Amino acid sequence: MLDCTDRPVLQAIFLNSNCFEHLIRLLQNCKVFQGQLDCLAVSTIQALTAVLHKSPAAKEVFKERIGYAHIYEVLKSLGQPSRELLEELMNMAAEGDHMSVGILGISNVQPLLLLIQWLPELESHDLQIFISNWLKRICCINRQSRATCVNANMGIRIIETLNFHSSLHRTCAENLIALQGSLGSQSMSSEELHRLIRLLRTNEPKQSHPYVIPVIRAILAMARKQGLDSAMQYFNLSPSMAGIAVPPIHKWPGSAFSFNAWLCLDQDQVTPDITSKGGGKRKQLYSFFTGSGMGFEAFITYSGTLVVAVCTKREYATVMLPEHCFCDSLWHNITIVHMPGKRPFGQSFVCIYVNGQQKISAPLRFPAMNEPFTSCCIGSAGQRTTTPPPSQIPDPPFSSPITPHRTSLGGILSPASWGGLLGKSELITKLISAGTQDSEWGCPTSLEGQLGSVIIFHEALQPSQVKALYLAGKWLLACRNPICLDLSTNLLHGRLTGNKVVNWDVKVPGSLMDVNVLMALQLLIEQVSVEKNVQLFIWNRGDFPFRIGHIQYLSTIIKDSRRLFRKKYGVQFLLDTLRIYYGSGYKDSDLAPDDLRTIQTFLYGLIKYFLSKGGTHEEIQSIMGYIAATSEEEQVSSAVASHLLVFRSFDRSFGSEEELIQLLTDVLLCVMWKGLERFDDAVWIERGQVFSALTKLGISNELLQPSDEIKLNLLEKMLEWTVTDNRDTKALPTHAENAFRLLLIVQDFLQAEGLVNSNLWTEKPHRGLVWFFSVQVCAMAAAKLNTLLQTKVIESQAEACYLLGKLEGILSRSIKEKTETYTFLIPLVRTLVSKVYQLLFMNLHLPSLPLTNGSPSFFEDFREYCSSDEWQVYIDKYIIPYMKQYEVNTFSDGHEHMALYWKDCYEALMVNMHKRDRERGESKLKFQECFVEPFNRKARQENLRYNSMLKQLNGQHTATLRQWRAAQLYLTCEQGPWAERKQNPIHWKLSNVENYSRMRLKLVQNYNFNSHQEASDLRDNLGMQQTQPSSESLLLEVVKQVKVSDMEDDILELPEEDATAGEEQGQKEKLVLSEECELITLIDVIPGRLEVTTQHICFYDGSIEKEEGEHQNIGFDFKWSLSQIREIHLRRYNLRRSALEIFLTDQTNYFLNFSKEVWNYQSCPGGLSAEGQILVYWPWLIVNVFLQVRNKVYSQILSLRSPNIYGTRSPQELFKASGLMQKWVNREISNFDYLIQLNTMAGRTYNDLAQYPVFPWVLRDYTSEELDLNNPAVFRDLSKPIGVVNEKNAKAVQEKYENFEDPLGTIDKFHYGTHYSNAAGVMHYLIRVEPFTTLHIQLQSGRFDCADRQFHSIPAAWQALMDNPNDVKELIPEFFYFPEFLENQNKFNLGRLQISKEVVNDVVLPKWAKSPEDFICKHRKALESEYVSAHLHEWIDLIFGYKQRGPAAVEALNVFYYCTYEGAVDLDALTDEKERKALEGMINNFGQTPCQLLKEPHPARLSAEEVLQRQTKSDSSTLNLFQHLPELKSFFVEVGISDGVPIVKAVVPRNQSRSFMSQGSPEILVTSLNCIIGTHGWLPYDRNISNYFTFIRDPTVTNPKTQRSISGPFTPGLEITSKLFVVSHDAKLLFSGGHWDNSIRVTSLTKGKLIGQHVRHMDIVTCLAIDFCGIHLISGSRDTTCMIWQIVQQGGVPVGLAPKPLQILYGHTDEVSSVSISTELDMVVSGARDSTVIIHTIRKGQYMRTLRPPCESSLLLTVPNLAVSWEGHIVVHTSIEGKTTLKVLHKFQPKVIEYWYFLCGFAYFSLNLSISPLAMRLPIRCISVTKEYSHILVGLEDGKLIVVGVGKPAEMRSGQLSRKLWGSSKRLSQISSGETEYNTQDSK
Repeated sequence: MLDCTDRPVLQAIFLNSNCFEHLIRLLQNCKVFQGQLDCLAVSTIQALTAVLHKSPAAKEVFKERIGYAHIYEVLKSLGQPSRELLEELMNMAAEGDHMSVGILGISNVQPLLLLIQWLPELESHDLQIFISNWLKRICCINRQSRATCVNANMGIRIIETLNFHSSLHRTCAENLIALQGSLGSQSMSSEELHRLIRLLRTNEPKQSHPYVIPVIRAILAMARKQGLDSAMQYFNLSPSMAGIAVPPIHKWPGSAFSFNAWLCLDQDQVTPDITSKGGGKRKQLYSFFTGSGMGFEAFITYSGTLVVAVCTKREYATVMLPEHCFCDSLWHNITIVHMPGKRPFGQSFVCIYVNGQQKISAPLRFPAMNEPFTSCCIGSAGQRTTTPPPSQIPDPPFSSPITPHRTSLGGILSPASWGGLLGKSELITKLISAGTQDSEWGCPTSLEGQLGSVIIFHEALQPSQVKALYLAGKWLLACRNPICLDLSTNLLHGRLTGNKVVNWDVKVPGSLMDVNVLMALQLLIEQVSVEKNVQLFIWNRGDFPFRIGHIQYLSTIIKDSRRLFRKKYGVQFLLDTLRIYYGSGYKDSDLAPDDLRTIQTFLYGLIKYFLSKGGTHEEIQSIMGYIAATSEEEQVSSAVASHLLVFRSFDRSFGSEEELIQLLTDVLLCVMWKGLERFDDAVWIERGQVFSALTKLGISNELLQPSDEIKLNLLEKMLEWTVTDNRDTKALPTHAENAFRLLLIVQDFLQAEGLVNSNLWTEKPHRGLVWFFSVQVCAMAAAKLNTLLQTKVIESQAEACYLLGKLEGILSRSIKEKTETYTFLIPLVRTLVSKVYQLLFMNLHLPSLPLTNGSPSFFEDFREYCSSDEWQVYIDKYIIPYMKQYEVNTFSDGHEHMALYWKDCYEALMVNMHKRDRERGESKLKFQECFVEPFNRKARQENLRYNSMLKQLNGQHTATLRQWRAAQLYLTCEQGPWAERKQNPIHWKLSNVENYSRMRLKLVQNYNFNSHQEASDLRDNLGMQQTQPSSESLLLEVVKQVKVSDMEDDILELPEEDATAGEEQGQKEKLVLSEECELITLIDVIPGRLEVTTQHICFYDGSIEKEEGEHQNIGFDFKWSLSQIREIHLRRYNLRRSALEIFLTDQTNYFLNFSKEVWNYQSCPGGLSAEGQILVYWPWLIVNVFLQVRNKVYSQILSLRSPNIYGTRSPQELFKASGLMQKWVNREISNFDYLIQLNTMAGRTYNDLAQYPVFPWVLRDYTSEELDLNNPAVFRDLSKPIGVVNEKNAKAVQEKYENFEDPLGTIDKFHYGTHYSNAAGVMHYLIRVEPFTTLHIQLQSGRFDCADRQFHSIPAAWQALMDNPNDVKELIPEFFYFPEFLENQNKFNLGRLQISKEVVNDVVLPKWAKSPEDFICKHRKALESEYVSAHLHEWIDLIFGYKQRGPAAVEALNVFYYCTYEGAVDLDALTDEKERKALEGMINNFGQTPCQLLKEPHPARLSAEEVLQRQTKSDSSTLNLFQHLPELKSFFVEVGISDGVPIVKAVVPRNQSRSFMSQGSPEILVTSLNCIIGTHGWLPYDRNISNYFTFIRDPTVTNPKTQRSISGPFTPGLEITSKLFVVSHDAKLLFSGGHWDNSIRVTSLTKGKLIGQHVRHMDIVTCLAIDFCGIHLISGSRDTTCMIWQIVQQGGVPVGLAPKPLQILYGHTDEVSSVSISTELDMVVSGARDSTVIIHTIRKGQYMRTLRPPCESSLLLTVPNLAVSWEGHIVVHTSIEGKTTLKVLHKFQPKVIEYWYFLCGFAYFSLNLSISPLAMRLPIRCISVTKEYSHILVGLEDGKLIVVGVGKPAEMRSGQLSRKLWGSSKRLSQISSGETEYNTQDSK
């Protein structure tokens, strides 16, 4: 259809013929074609597609005339569509066959939106699935398709469709969610994310949405989409006219040209006809040309080939990179380096690098660089865009290598180096005539793709540098320093980007653990692993299978990345895990013992694995510490025995006692036989001691086995070992000697013990002896024995008879038994007989004896002879008797010898035992010293480390809970996606933040609210019963013992300033001191440690259970910079001089008590008694200890003092030096401010209820209908104490004083037994506000006080004072600024009054107060009234002045019980700790008198008339213009910039450094639209000049050479307003936003140079604001976030911004348009284009509330401006379609006390000041008020600066113009038009 050459002409004809209207009308009126409706609809869509095909104009006409919403309604009215109709709509989107989505892509996205909207209406699930599948394919085919869908807001349409989940098939819904995830990975706005999460909300709280899993997966896909195919930010240069224009380069600074860029190109949708000349287009990468057409160019052809070109006047030379296609939807790094010839006629080269590798180096001409480059474009077709580009792009820092990129197919196939192609230069180089390049290569167009970071160098890059640039990644500017901007018409704002994962600690309740959760956790670990920051461990408390499975999985992860895990999650971590969750001390374990042991074994196995890879010293120490602390050495040693030597007790269980005895015997035998190698007497005495010890043990103890049997066992074993030794061929002589001595012992043992116990003759010793006397003459020993007999001289007949008798016995036995022994014995017999033949007269007695002299038959003859009678008679009659006699004689001597031996052994045993006992005692001491004490010390160290680790874990757990609560709060708050349909009641508590008047104004939500119903029930059950303290009388007696008669002033001698302190500050931070202390808060006393370094003061919470405080991250840990300290005051706590109070510049304060008790008994005379009691005790020693600790800390801080710190004197000196009294007398400060400062200097603090600030009752009329502040009768008499304001009470009080006498003379006389300020009184007034409600209940022993005694009525409270002289309570500051304490906002049950039965709820107000706010307002006005101003000094004399003590106090009836005065009681004089604690509690509840600041009468305040007269006489005193509104006049000043350039910022900095010569004149800063900065002199008030001010113009503004300007262009199309600029309070720095690169820039005003550039926002910074302290800066952005930045200071001077924001604030879903910040109130307010105003906290970044301005119109309401006052008012400026209104939207703490004026200048030329407007005649661009409130500065559209101030009074003193001429003439000459009055009347 319409497929012809003149198609555009036909399309134009159809458009002019209104074909769209006719086609739609045809569909609407086709009811007659009921059967063919679908065919008609298909044909109509085909016709529309043909007309719209490739015609942007037609599409715009159709959208304007018809609209796709209308065609959707028409098509839907035809009924359910057919598949053909839906496919035709797909064809309409692709403008071709929908099945060819891979080639065509998306040409018209609107039909896709129509299809998505139609999905829920389709009844056919098959059609739903078909369409959703196709949508997912076509929308996600490439990056360009995704960008097209994102720009069409398809994400919103998908989420709207998903809301009809009941009508969608699940597969269809999952396809849509997957599509949403893919689009979100490209770009996602916060509104889309908000709606996507809101989609998961269900009506039933405990029922999950069916989309939970796919939606979470989609969000995960978006967050982790930062891999190979995605960049976090880039330039989208898809439109044909997109691109980046670079300013003209007048002179190229270097000698070469290098270009580096990351790019990503998609495959072209339609393949061009590259065969036709000029038919294609070339995608420009860059082009730098001179005016004559010479220069550099690079482009990508439509086939994806890179071409580098150089154009001269005549030639166009190109170098092509073939076989490398870049159109593959992947990111590539391209570097092109042009190098000129080194010699005059040398050859020039070009080098092309892809992904860090050189691909080609070819010769290419280098153009002349002597002309300016006038046309410089990047990614552009060559036409200059209207967007001013950056003047320069900074070189990014190199980072570590990222994951390597994949290369395209061409890149894989191409060689590593293309140097070989130089020989084939005709293939890659081409030369054509200049001017013919368009016909050769195609017309230039934009890059039509995505461009990442771009860097251009004027020198040639080296290969190593190119590689480094590639490894730095494609996000050089996006990730590290994201300077990115889409300069095309498609600006994508507020994108979701993945954040780096850091240190997660996931805890899942055991009841929720199942396999699905376990798998999800494992996926989470893998996701963290991808981020290379694996610091995640989960220890679940589920069932055993889940635990063991999870631990097994973790062990796999650990073993895969051992080095990564070992340092933080190694042996120590595993041991701690064992001890926490699986140790013996863990009581909550529900595992069976066997399961517990299994888990322990697995974890011990991991420890063993670590040690097997080489155990470190620290790991061994960790194991020893674990054993020492837990005594679980058995399991540890069994697990790691092969790698660690662990000594442990012998506790093995044996099967029987015999085994134990046998083991001990073996050990003993081994030691006594093998352990001694010698054979001398000493060795055998040592061995004999074993038998003696056994004998001794057997006598004195009952052994498991008799000692004889043990000895026998030892001897048997020794015999066996002796035989073994002697059998050895290498037997030594020692073996034979040992055998001989052993035989003696065995023989003696058998003879001595065996005669008594025949059982000892066992087989082994018998065989041993037989072996020595029979077997030894066998084959092995026969020769030796024969030799011995031959050589032995036998002289004794008895010896000869003994030898013969023994031999004959063995011989006869052998003959009888017929053994072979006889054979070995015959040689011995022959030798022996021949030896003793003559000696024994054998020739006489044995005539028949065979001959022994070698007869061959002797063997047989002697055997027969042995049986003869002759032989037997001879043996029996002669030999045997002699043998026995010899045995008796010989062995009796041996027995005696052995007896002596055993005696020696026993004596040696006793000596050794005595020696051993002595050594054992020494060894015990040595063991105690070397083992036990180190072991115990190791156990203590391990327990300390373990407890510290537990505290850290608890802190992390608290922080995690806090983050979860914050996330839950955001999700369910009114701005969150799961906002509660019915908001729960909000409960409040008082925050500890305070403003500059020390007002605690802020209420915060109490998320841990307790209604205290139990306290109410206890009160009602007990009725009116009162519990009096039983020990009060005792305590009063104790008080008498500790009275101090004299009190010294608390004066600190300051150390001399250390000259080296300042030097150290500039060096590395060092620890100066560390002291234990307590942080005193209203709620609790937190123990901790204070550390002072050369740069910071740190407090570390030492409590075990850290609670979530309103401070920094966890618990009460703080870190303050020394430069933030404003004041330090000496304080008392519990009547001790032991505390400090530190005030910071952000109005926070901290009360620290140094109560470390060091009892230095040695310095006490008398020392200690035997019972350990102090004999003589000097209490001042302990006081000195407190003073020493406190003063040491104080002195060290002062020695490091910054210029901000003051308050280094005693309270009296501090008050005198402050000058506050004179300021108050002159009415320069208010009564409230004066009183709160007096309280502060006198030691009163909000941190200690016992020393709470005290304020006076100022009124006495609480019953009148109207309050007349001009009537003195309504005021209280301030000259008298509150107890005697009623004259009736004065007499009773005086009589009480005069009649009081203490019998002991200890207690002084007093007028009042109670005090005007104590903890109970403070809680009495503030009972309705937490945390005072909780404190009140604690004071009342867990219950509310009865209703009649509570603070329920202001008139009743005053009447009680008048009636009861014992009730002397004064007021607290809250009565003058805090209306909320009068309301029971938390709905506590406070009971009923006894008589009237009236319910106590809100405080009953006086009749003249219509509301709590009205009461506070009138009460504050009463405090500031003329009467109170004239008499307040009298009350000050009573409380802080000379009437506080002494005779003046007696005369004024102002004496209180003596222990309420400072220094009157020394609590440390009490040695009993219980008594001291009880006395502290009593005195705290009793009250404490402030420090005495004055000892002379306080002067009265001047009246208002007197002050006005003084101001009139003064020449230089400023007038507050808000007090003289009818007298305002306007003057105009020309700042020197040309007309028509508006002033967008004019401000006088607040605390600028002053100079003497200029009389402290600060500067005024003027910033114009063309970025010119001017700093001008300014003197706010001088009556010698007719206009009362002096303006000295900055001469640099008008001189082009000296002009200072803001660097970098602003975002195109952004309105430049004053919100984009902020000046530091010292006028040294200018912070600016709105820059094209999303940065916040810091400019030095003195130098006019850029000194900082911070890019953290993902889109343009739209607004900035600075706090009053000058500590924090807040920025708002189009990315819908706000960021809080800390202003870095050095020596108290701001020098820039911190590199990272302090907080990132979320919650908006539209562009942030205005911000305001109040550090002192811990509050940030931000407004957005969608009219939402959100409040966050600064310190935690926590979401607080959302405010919505009321709007009567249905049009969009925006918030262009907002502001926060010191009192917490929030003023919001709203705008509707160009109309402006100003509304006080919300008072965060509604205060109507201060005179607060709303000042606003409107674009329609008027200035409103709560009076008739001042017409400015031109649009107003900026407004500011000077710090003295003397003038208003107004910047106009035409560049004029209007100064509005108080006009000249009618009277003028004569001669005043002649004064101060030294300065006025100079100033008058420099004023541009300062004398000229500006006509502010309407021109009508």
